[in-house]
Amino acid sequence: MLSLVVRFLVNHPISLSTWSGRFVSRIITEALEGVGVKVQHNARSKPYTVTPILDPRGRAVGRLVPGTQYWFRASLFCGEVDCASAVRAFVGASIKLSTGEELGIAGVSVSSPEPITDNIEARPAVVQWRVRYWPTVFIFRSHYITWPSPARFLSSTAQTLARALRGSELVMGRGGESIAGVINGVDLRSLVKDLTYNTEVVGFRVRRVVINLGRGRRTPAFTGTAQYITYTDRPGLLRALLSTANTYGVGKNRPLGLGYVMAEVINEEPTPRSKSPA
Repeated sequence: MLSLVVRFLVNHPISLSTWSGRFVSRIITEALEGVGVKVQHNARSKPYTVTPILDPRGRAVGRLVPGTQYWFRASLFCGEVDCASAVRAFVGASIKLSTGEELGIAGVSVSSPEPITDNIEARPAVVQWRVRYWPTVFIFRSHYITWPSPARFLSSTAQTLARALRGSELVMGRGGESIAGVINGVDLRSLVKDLTYNTEVVGFRVRRVVINLGRGRRTPAFTGTAQYITYTDRPGLLRALLSTANTYGVGKNRPLGLGYVMAEVINEEPTPRSKSPA
């Protein structure tokens, strides 16, 4: 698991005719191929997720102008791509794309998540948490879900966590015992099922948008904020899922910049083990 935050400037105005996440995906693909890392263009799943292009105030933009420093993040699945080579792809002063655009690199930040731990002795808790969504869309049995469904959020994030752990050095520890294998197996599904049953949306404010992905593709999505409450006897694993969402995003078309979120715990109140959710 590794994330790159790339800050850049442009010398000439660039108007993006489609969603900026597609432009970011092209940047990542060409930069990786420039250092010998092959990316399958038509693959169903890419070895990375990206954010849209954002300005200093965190707003997704569709036009780039000189004098403003923009940024985007790419999060890589290191079990599927050479992360060391990916870092080298952005060490130069600029990136020139095959279509002629040139980005002046102002800085690159590299980060890896802290090891995720789950304290088996932790008390059950009622956790209040909040998510800010940039354009996001979930899919459930071929249907577009354009509201902040807790079931879709938790399911998407759990699948991503399992994928990130495969072939990774990241260890989820139960004391000194590794439980990565458990997370990749049946217990992960049980965990998500339990969290979903014990999670409610307590408030949200979102709006529906339509995103132009290019090549004739348009997809409905939503953007806004939502607040949730969860009763769980595994608060550490809930926090792990929220951290995964912050790193990789949630939902569909994340390699094209959809699903960027910021999730945070607002409050956590321990409860007696004997207490059951109402």
